[in-house]
Amino acid sequence: MARATATTATLPDHPGMPAPMPWHTAAWTAAVASGVPSILVHGAPGIGERRFALAMAACWLCEAPSGHSPRPCLECPGCKLIEAGNHPDLRVVEPAAMTVDAEDVDADGNGDEDIVEDKDKGKGKSKAAPSQLIVIGQLRPLNELAQISSHRGGARVVVIHPADAMNVAASNALLKMLEEPPAGMRFLLVAHRLQRVSATVRSRCMRVPLPMPTLAQAVPWLQAQGVEDAANALALAGGSPQVALDNADPVRAALSRAWLRCVTEGSATALSAARETKEIGAPQVLSWLVQWTHDLARVKAGAAPRFHPLQATTLQRLASSMTLRAVTRLHRTLLQRQRWIRHPLNAQLTLEALWLDYFQGMGGR
Repeated sequence: MARATATTATLPDHPGMPAPMPWHTAAWTAAVASGVPSILVHGAPGIGERRFALAMAACWLCEAPSGHSPRPCLECPGCKLIEAGNHPDLRVVEPAAMTVDAEDVDADGNGDEDIVEDKDKGKGKSKAAPSQLIVIGQLRPLNELAQISSHRGGARVVVIHPADAMNVAASNALLKMLEEPPAGMRFLLVAHRLQRVSATVRSRCMRVPLPMPTLAQAVPWLQAQGVEDAANALALAGGSPQVALDNADPVRAALSRAWLRCVTEGSATALSAARETKEIGAPQVLSWLVQWTHDLARVKAGAAPRFHPLQATTLQRLASSMTLRAVTRLHRTLLQRQRWIRHPLNAQLTLEALWLDYFQGMGGR
Protein backbone atom coordinates (compact mmCIF):
# COMPACT_ATOMS: atom_id res chain seq x y z
CA MET A 1 0.00 0.00 0.00
CA ALA A 2 1.13 3.56 -0.60
CA ARG A 3 2.56 5.23 2.45
CA ALA A 4 1.27 8.65 3.45
CA THR A 5 3.94 11.32 3.25
CA ALA A 6 2.52 13.95 5.56
CA THR A 7 5.61 14.90 7.50
CA THR A 8 7.26 17.73 9.32
CA ALA A 9 9.71 19.72 7.24
CA THR A 10 13.10 21.24 7.82
CA LEU A 11 12.80 24.90 6.90
CA PRO A 12 15.64 26.87 5.29
CA ASP A 13 17.20 30.15 6.44
CA HIS A 14 18.34 31.47 9.83
CA PRO A 15 19.24 28.38 10.17
CA GLY A 16 16.12 26.29 9.69
CA MET A 17 13.73 29.27 9.67
CA PRO A 18 12.13 30.45 6.42
CA ALA A 19 11.44 33.97 5.21
CA PRO A 20 9.51 35.18 2.16
CA MET A 21 11.51 36.36 -0.83
CA PRO A 22 12.09 40.14 -1.01
CA TRP A 23 9.82 40.48 -4.05
CA HIS A 24 6.85 38.96 -2.17
CA THR A 25 6.58 41.61 0.54
CA ALA A 26 3.19 42.94 -0.59
CA ALA A 27 1.72 39.43 -0.90
CA TRP A 28 3.11 38.54 2.54
CA THR A 29 1.56 41.61 4.16
CA ALA A 30 -1.85 40.79 2.67
CA ALA A 31 -1.69 37.14 3.73
CA VAL A 32 -0.59 37.91 7.31
CA ALA A 33 -3.33 40.51 7.75
CA SER A 34 -6.10 38.25 6.41
CA GLY A 35 -6.53 35.93 9.38
CA VAL A 36 -8.31 33.36 7.20
CA PRO A 37 -7.92 29.62 7.92
CA SER A 38 -7.15 28.59 4.31
CA ILE A 39 -4.76 30.30 1.89
CA LEU A 40 -3.97 29.28 -1.70
CA VAL A 41 -0.60 30.65 -2.82
CA HIS A 42 -0.03 30.43 -6.57
CA GLY A 43 2.73 31.42 -8.93
CA ALA A 44 5.40 30.10 -11.27
CA PRO A 45 7.67 27.37 -9.86
CA GLY A 46 11.00 28.49 -8.53
CA ILE A 47 10.07 32.03 -7.45
CA GLY A 48 9.91 31.22 -3.73
CA GLU A 49 6.34 29.93 -3.51
CA ARG A 50 7.11 26.95 -1.24
CA ARG A 51 9.34 29.10 0.92
CA PHE A 52 6.48 31.64 1.25
CA ALA A 53 4.08 28.95 2.48
CA LEU A 54 6.57 27.52 4.98
CA ALA A 55 7.35 31.01 6.28
CA MET A 56 3.62 31.61 6.76
CA ALA A 57 3.30 28.30 8.59
CA ALA A 58 6.19 29.31 10.87
CA CYS A 59 4.49 32.65 11.52
CA TRP A 60 1.22 30.90 12.45
CA LEU A 61 3.04 28.50 14.78
CA CYS A 62 5.10 31.19 16.52
CA GLU A 63 4.15 31.37 20.22
CA ALA A 64 5.25 34.95 20.86
CA PRO A 65 2.61 37.24 22.42
CA SER A 66 0.29 39.05 20.02
CA GLY A 67 1.50 42.38 18.76
CA HIS A 68 4.94 41.30 17.63
CA SER A 69 6.22 41.83 14.09
CA PRO A 70 4.54 39.65 11.45
CA ARG A 71 7.54 37.35 11.38
CA PRO A 72 8.44 34.36 13.58
CA CYS A 73 10.09 35.62 16.76
CA LEU A 74 12.87 32.98 16.54
CA GLU A 75 13.00 32.69 20.32
CA CYS A 76 9.84 30.89 21.49
CA PRO A 77 9.56 27.08 21.88
CA GLY A 78 7.44 26.91 18.71
CA CYS A 79 10.12 28.62 16.63
CA LYS A 80 12.81 26.39 18.12
CA LEU A 81 10.81 23.32 17.07
CA ILE A 82 10.44 24.75 13.57
CA GLU A 83 14.20 25.30 13.37
CA ALA A 84 14.80 21.73 14.51
CA GLY A 85 12.43 20.45 11.81
CA ASN A 86 10.15 18.53 14.18
CA HIS A 87 7.24 20.77 15.13
CA PRO A 88 4.42 18.35 16.05
CA ASP A 89 1.65 20.65 14.77
CA LEU A 90 3.06 21.11 11.25
CA ARG A 91 2.36 18.73 8.38
CA VAL A 92 3.78 19.12 4.86
CA VAL A 93 2.04 16.97 2.23
CA GLU A 94 3.92 16.55 -1.06
CA PRO A 95 4.12 13.95 -3.84
CA ALA A 96 6.17 10.94 -2.86
CA ALA A 97 8.60 11.71 -5.68
CA MET A 98 9.53 14.94 -3.87
CA THR A 99 10.42 13.19 -0.62
CA VAL A 100 13.73 11.49 0.08
CA ASP A 101 12.41 8.38 1.77
CA ALA A 102 9.45 7.45 -0.43
CA GLU A 103 10.90 4.75 -2.68
CA ASP A 104 8.08 2.35 -1.89
CA VAL A 105 5.18 4.56 -2.98
CA ASP A 106 3.59 3.53 -6.25
CA ALA A 107 3.89 5.56 -9.41
CA ASP A 108 0.33 5.54 -10.71
CA GLY A 109 -0.98 7.49 -7.73
CA ASN A 110 -3.76 5.12 -6.73
CA GLY A 111 -2.15 3.65 -3.66
CA ASP A 112 -1.72 0.17 -5.13
CA GLU A 113 1.44 -1.77 -5.86
CA ASP A 114 2.47 -3.14 -9.20
CA ILE A 115 3.33 -6.85 -9.11
CA VAL A 116 6.19 -8.14 -11.20
CA GLU A 117 7.57 -11.63 -11.49
CA ASP A 118 10.65 -12.54 -9.49
CA LYS A 119 12.54 -14.77 -11.92
CA ASP A 120 14.84 -16.13 -9.21
CA LYS A 121 12.17 -17.12 -6.72
CA GLY A 122 9.34 -17.76 -9.15
CA LYS A 123 6.83 -15.60 -7.33
CA GLY A 124 5.52 -12.08 -7.56
CA LYS A 125 6.89 -9.19 -5.58
CA SER A 126 6.00 -5.53 -5.41
CA LYS A 127 7.92 -2.94 -7.36
CA ALA A 128 6.93 0.68 -7.31
CA ALA A 129 8.31 4.08 -8.19
CA PRO A 130 7.58 7.30 -6.26
CA SER A 131 4.34 8.97 -7.31
CA GLN A 132 4.26 12.38 -8.94
CA LEU A 133 0.77 12.90 -7.49
CA ILE A 134 -0.65 13.59 -4.05
CA VAL A 135 -2.95 10.64 -3.37
CA ILE A 136 -5.81 10.17 -0.95
CA GLY A 137 -3.72 8.00 1.36
CA GLN A 138 -1.63 11.09 2.13
CA LEU A 139 -4.71 13.09 3.17
CA ARG A 140 -6.17 10.49 5.55
CA PRO A 141 -3.72 11.23 8.40
CA LEU A 142 -5.06 14.79 8.39
CA ASN A 143 -8.42 13.50 9.63
CA GLU A 144 -6.64 12.15 12.69
CA LEU A 145 -4.79 15.45 13.10
CA ALA A 146 -8.12 17.27 13.03
CA GLN A 147 -9.49 15.16 15.88
CA ILE A 148 -6.67 15.70 18.35
CA SER A 149 -5.68 18.76 20.31
CA SER A 150 -2.70 20.87 19.34
CA HIS A 151 0.51 19.68 21.00
CA ARG A 152 1.59 23.26 21.64
CA GLY A 153 -1.83 24.73 22.40
CA GLY A 154 -1.90 26.82 19.21
CA ALA A 155 -2.69 26.20 15.58
CA ARG A 156 -2.27 23.00 13.63
CA VAL A 157 -0.95 23.83 10.16
CA VAL A 158 -1.07 21.80 6.95
CA VAL A 159 1.02 22.77 3.89
CA ILE A 160 0.07 21.06 0.61
CA HIS A 161 2.63 21.48 -2.17
CA PRO A 162 1.82 21.53 -5.00
CA ALA A 163 -1.96 21.50 -4.65
CA ASP A 164 -2.34 21.02 -8.42
CA ALA A 165 -0.70 17.58 -8.01
CA MET A 166 -3.64 16.21 -6.01
CA ASN A 167 -5.61 13.50 -7.78
CA VAL A 168 -9.43 13.67 -7.75
CA ALA A 169 -9.86 11.53 -4.64
CA ALA A 170 -7.31 13.56 -2.66
CA SER A 171 -8.87 16.83 -3.80
CA ASN A 172 -12.32 15.67 -2.68
CA ALA A 173 -10.95 14.60 0.70
CA LEU A 174 -9.35 18.00 1.21
CA LEU A 175 -12.55 19.76 0.14
CA LYS A 176 -14.47 18.15 3.01
CA MET A 177 -12.01 19.60 5.50
CA LEU A 178 -12.06 23.04 3.86
CA GLU A 179 -15.87 23.15 3.88
CA GLU A 180 -15.96 22.66 7.65
CA PRO A 181 -12.47 23.58 8.91
CA PRO A 182 -11.66 21.89 12.23
CA ALA A 183 -11.20 24.39 15.05
CA GLY A 184 -7.64 25.66 15.20
CA MET A 185 -6.58 23.99 11.93
CA ARG A 186 -5.14 26.10 9.10
CA PHE A 187 -4.29 25.19 5.53
CA LEU A 188 -1.66 26.56 3.15
CA LEU A 189 -1.94 25.35 -0.43
CA VAL A 190 0.74 26.05 -3.04
CA ALA A 191 -0.16 25.78 -6.73
CA HIS A 192 1.86 26.29 -9.90
CA ARG A 193 -1.04 25.68 -12.32
CA LEU A 194 -4.04 27.28 -10.68
CA GLN A 195 -6.47 25.98 -13.30
CA ARG A 196 -5.68 22.41 -12.24
CA VAL A 197 -6.84 23.00 -8.70
CA SER A 198 -10.51 22.10 -8.20
CA ALA A 199 -12.76 25.15 -8.53
CA THR A 200 -14.51 24.21 -5.29
CA VAL A 201 -11.18 24.01 -3.46
CA ARG A 202 -10.16 27.39 -4.88
CA SER A 203 -13.44 28.95 -3.77
CA ARG A 204 -12.80 28.03 -0.14
CA CYS A 205 -9.35 29.62 0.07
CA MET A 206 -8.01 33.12 0.04
CA ARG A 207 -5.97 33.32 -3.14
CA VAL A 208 -2.57 35.00 -2.91
CA PRO A 209 -0.84 35.45 -6.30
CA LEU A 210 2.95 35.63 -6.14
CA PRO A 211 4.61 37.81 -8.80
CA MET A 212 7.72 36.93 -10.73
CA PRO A 213 10.69 39.01 -9.62
CA THR A 214 12.09 41.65 -11.90
CA LEU A 215 15.64 41.34 -13.19
CA ALA A 216 16.67 44.10 -10.77
CA GLN A 217 15.27 42.08 -7.86
CA ALA A 218 16.41 38.59 -8.79
CA VAL A 219 19.97 39.22 -9.99
CA PRO A 220 21.23 40.81 -6.74
CA TRP A 221 19.61 38.01 -4.74
CA LEU A 222 21.36 35.36 -6.85
CA GLN A 223 24.66 37.21 -6.57
CA ALA A 224 24.25 37.24 -2.79
CA GLN A 225 23.87 33.45 -2.94
CA GLY A 226 27.19 33.20 -4.76
CA VAL A 227 25.81 32.51 -8.27
CA GLU A 228 28.24 33.59 -10.98
CA ASP A 229 26.88 35.34 -14.08
CA ALA A 230 23.52 35.66 -12.34
CA ALA A 231 21.75 37.31 -15.28
CA ASN A 232 22.55 34.42 -17.63
CA ALA A 233 21.68 31.86 -14.94
CA LEU A 234 18.31 33.57 -14.47
CA ALA A 235 17.61 33.55 -18.21
CA LEU A 236 18.40 29.83 -18.42
CA ALA A 237 15.97 29.25 -15.53
CA GLY A 238 13.17 31.10 -17.28
CA GLY A 239 13.24 33.90 -14.71
CA SER A 240 12.87 31.62 -11.67
CA PRO A 241 15.56 32.48 -9.08
CA GLN A 242 15.29 29.24 -7.09
CA VAL A 243 15.72 27.20 -10.27
CA ALA A 244 18.75 29.33 -11.18
CA LEU A 245 20.21 28.69 -7.74
CA ASP A 246 19.59 24.94 -8.04
CA ASN A 247 21.20 24.92 -11.49
CA ALA A 248 24.32 26.49 -10.02
CA ASP A 249 25.00 23.36 -7.99
CA PRO A 250 28.27 21.89 -9.40
CA VAL A 251 26.77 18.47 -10.11
CA ARG A 252 23.72 19.90 -11.85
CA ALA A 253 25.88 22.39 -13.77
CA ALA A 254 28.00 19.51 -15.09
CA LEU A 255 24.87 17.67 -16.23
CA SER A 256 23.65 20.82 -17.94
CA ARG A 257 26.93 21.12 -19.84
CA ALA A 258 26.63 17.48 -20.95
CA TRP A 259 23.12 18.17 -22.24
CA LEU A 260 24.31 21.29 -24.07
CA ARG A 261 27.05 19.32 -25.85
CA CYS A 262 24.42 16.90 -27.10
CA VAL A 263 22.24 19.60 -28.65
CA THR A 264 25.11 21.53 -30.19
CA GLU A 265 27.62 18.93 -31.40
CA GLY A 266 26.87 17.46 -34.78
CA SER A 267 28.37 14.06 -33.95
CA ALA A 268 25.79 13.21 -31.28
CA THR A 269 23.15 10.54 -31.93
CA ALA A 270 19.97 9.63 -30.06
CA LEU A 271 21.70 6.68 -28.41
CA SER A 272 24.83 8.58 -27.38
CA ALA A 273 22.79 11.55 -26.15
CA ALA A 274 20.55 9.27 -24.08
CA ARG A 275 23.63 7.75 -22.45
CA GLU A 276 25.16 11.19 -21.79
CA THR A 277 21.99 12.53 -20.16
CA LYS A 278 20.84 9.44 -18.28
CA GLU A 279 21.63 11.00 -14.90
CA ILE A 280 19.57 14.08 -15.74
CA GLY A 281 16.33 12.20 -16.23
CA ALA A 282 13.77 12.38 -19.03
CA PRO A 283 11.53 15.12 -17.51
CA GLN A 284 14.42 17.57 -17.15
CA VAL A 285 15.88 16.68 -20.55
CA LEU A 286 12.50 17.37 -22.13
CA SER A 287 12.14 20.67 -20.25
CA TRP A 288 15.53 21.83 -21.51
CA LEU A 289 14.77 20.67 -25.08
CA VAL A 290 11.52 22.64 -25.03
CA GLN A 291 13.41 25.76 -23.97
CA TRP A 292 16.10 25.16 -26.58
CA THR A 293 13.66 24.73 -29.46
CA HIS A 294 11.72 27.76 -28.21
CA ASP A 295 14.92 29.77 -28.65
CA LEU A 296 15.54 28.17 -32.05
CA ALA A 297 12.13 29.40 -33.19
CA ARG A 298 12.79 32.89 -31.82
CA VAL A 299 16.16 33.13 -33.56
CA LYS A 300 14.69 31.82 -36.81
CA ALA A 301 12.02 34.51 -36.61
CA GLY A 302 14.66 37.20 -36.07
CA ALA A 303 14.33 37.63 -32.29
CA ALA A 304 16.89 37.19 -29.54
CA PRO A 305 16.94 33.92 -27.58
CA ARG A 306 15.13 34.00 -24.26
CA PHE A 307 16.72 31.14 -22.33
CA HIS A 308 20.18 30.81 -23.92
CA PRO A 309 21.56 34.28 -24.66
CA LEU A 310 25.16 33.00 -24.51
CA GLN A 311 24.41 30.44 -27.22
CA ALA A 312 22.92 32.94 -29.67
CA THR A 313 25.57 32.27 -32.33
CA THR A 314 25.13 28.49 -32.08
CA LEU A 315 21.35 28.83 -32.26
CA GLN A 316 21.63 30.98 -35.37
CA ARG A 317 23.93 28.43 -37.01
CA LEU A 318 21.55 25.56 -36.29
CA ALA A 319 18.46 27.51 -37.29
CA SER A 320 19.99 28.62 -40.59
CA SER A 321 19.72 25.10 -42.02
CA MET A 322 16.03 24.72 -41.09
CA THR A 323 12.79 26.30 -42.16
CA LEU A 324 10.68 28.13 -39.61
CA ARG A 325 7.96 25.56 -40.20
CA ALA A 326 10.35 22.72 -39.30
CA VAL A 327 11.52 24.46 -36.13
CA THR A 328 7.94 25.12 -35.06
CA ARG A 329 6.95 21.52 -35.79
CA LEU A 330 9.83 20.22 -33.66
CA HIS A 331 8.91 22.51 -30.77
CA ARG A 332 5.27 21.40 -30.88
CA THR A 333 6.29 17.74 -30.97
CA LEU A 334 8.32 18.18 -27.81
CA LEU A 335 5.48 20.07 -26.11
CA GLN A 336 3.18 17.14 -26.85
CA ARG A 337 5.64 14.77 -25.17
CA GLN A 338 4.97 16.54 -21.87
CA ARG A 339 1.66 14.68 -21.66
CA TRP A 340 3.32 11.34 -20.96
CA ILE A 341 6.84 12.19 -19.85
CA ARG A 342 6.17 11.39 -16.17
CA HIS A 343 4.43 8.09 -16.83
CA PRO A 344 6.25 5.03 -15.45
CA LEU A 345 7.83 4.07 -18.76
CA ASN A 346 11.28 2.60 -19.35
CA ALA A 347 13.60 5.52 -18.57
CA GLN A 348 16.26 4.68 -21.16
CA LEU A 349 13.76 4.14 -23.96
CA THR A 350 12.01 7.37 -23.04
CA LEU A 351 15.27 9.31 -23.27
CA GLU A 352 16.13 7.70 -26.60
CA ALA A 353 12.68 8.60 -27.94
CA LEU A 354 13.10 12.24 -26.89
CA TRP A 355 16.52 12.56 -28.49
CA LEU A 356 15.29 10.81 -31.62
CA ASP A 357 12.51 13.41 -31.86
CA TYR A 358 15.08 16.16 -31.53
CA PHE A 359 17.63 14.91 -34.06
CA GLN A 360 14.98 13.95 -36.60
CA GLY A 361 13.33 17.33 -36.18
CA MET A 362 16.62 19.18 -36.61
CA GLY A 363 16.97 17.60 -40.03
CA GLY A 364 13.53 18.83 -41.10
CA ARG A 365 12.87 21.19 -43.92
